[in-house]
Amino acid sequence: MTVRPHAEVVAALDAAFGAVPRPTEIDSCPCCLWPEEADVLLSTPRRQLRADDLVSYGVNVMDTVGSAEDFRYFVPRLLELSLVIDGMDWPDLELTFIKLARADWQSWPEAAILAELMDALWADILTQDPSWLDVGALLCALGSAQPSITQRLHAWSALDNAASIANLHDFVTTQTDIRKGRLVPRNAYWDSTSATFAELSSWLSDGPATAAVQAAIASQTSEQVLAQLADIHIRLLQARSDTNRSPESQET
Repeated sequence: MTVRPHAEVVAALDAAFGAVPRPTEIDSCPCCLWPEEADVLLSTPRRQLRADDLVSYGVNVMDTVGSAEDFRYFVPRLLELSLVIDGMDWPDLELTFIKLARADWQSWPEAAILAELMDALWADILTQDPSWLDVGALLCALGSAQPSITQRLHAWSALDNAASIANLHDFVTTQTDIRKGRLVPRNAYWDSTSATFAELSSWLSDGPATAAVQAAIASQTSEQVLAQLADIHIRLLQARSDTNRSPESQET
């Protein structure tokens, strides 16, 4: 299946959500969303909303501000601003995707374009080295919004280009911890009780990632890429070697 570039999907979000009516009010705690901030959200065309207009709403929606219904209206602009360079730094992408799950986005009529966006972002990790997109943040975001990431990890196991290897190197060597002999993601947004967290930990710790790295080592010739693969391999093996260490020393 051909995946459109993520920029094309992002550009199509507003039109895809065009049938969602603008809310006429936003129930909120006035300390979390000032009345004047709510007025801006309710009176400004969605595509004209700025990052600053959406920060308080985006952080607090479905907690002390708003509902899943008004989130459905604003989410295309939140995503658009979050996924452009110098667009929106807060709320983090992970938090927005967590809220998508809470809002049951897969039941929305617009679910298809959101799924396409997630596929397009993951395709960037597999084929590019996007400096603006943090692999650990995206993996956590996808793992928070979707019920399974097994197929994404399976695709990553191909390790058939320098970008996918560089992104795995970045993730494994700088964004994981070893806990009780398991390699786990460090990102604090992860729900460690979730099925997707278990899938990722199993992929990293139970052999699939190690087998993928070993196969890539056998096929690569670039010294730089081989050095990255060696670093990844060492980290994966380190987790296994730490299985019998004391609990106090098992987080690195």
